[in-house]
Amino acid sequence: MHKKIALLRHGKTGFSGKYVGSLDVDLSDSGRDQIKALGKRLDTYSYEKIISSTMLRCRQSSEILFPNRTVCYDNDLREIDFGRWEGMTFQEISKTDPDLVDLWSNEGMDYCFPDGECINDFTSRIYLFADRLKVCPENNIIVISHGGVIRTLLCYFLNISPSKYLLFQVNKGHFSTIDLFDKGAVLTGFNL
Repeated sequence: MHKKIALLRHGKTGFSGKYVGSLDVDLSDSGRDQIKALGKRLDTYSYEKIISSTMLRCRQSSEILFPNRTVCYDNDLREIDFGRWEGMTFQEISKTDPDLVDLWSNEGMDYCFPDGECINDFTSRIYLFADRLKVCPENNIIVISHGGVIRTLLCYFLNISPSKYLLFQVNKGHFSTIDLFDKGAVLTGFNL
């Protein structure tokens, strides 16, 4: 097996510094411009299959980048649900739920966001998608998704513990590339 995978994060949304997972927000004007500029860099790549998160910001990014291509939408690629912390800054969360923030840092992968998704459930969902990606017949694939999803996919393919996901600062409106082989993966480009 040899597959080339590009992992693209949607453009800016105007919610910088806030936790946005399940909020279905639009790209901002600067995010749309960012994705248009990214399209010029993507022109040098050839993709047989395009898969996108069902979230609006990813759908808009895929429509800008690939207006005349078929895009497969996959609900498993949606970002983690931060529950009642959606749309809040870390400072706001720390003021309203200081005990839960402490619990988050202590529980790590076992943590469940209040009224939201458990990190282990999110990771399992992303790993299931990754397993499907490995066996799909196409060899050149672009995935349009979210920061947390891309970090988790990078950990999975590079055989890094998912608890180390913060090793990767995945920028909005950029993409990273991985070559997948039977026995592992190679990160061939990051935040391009």
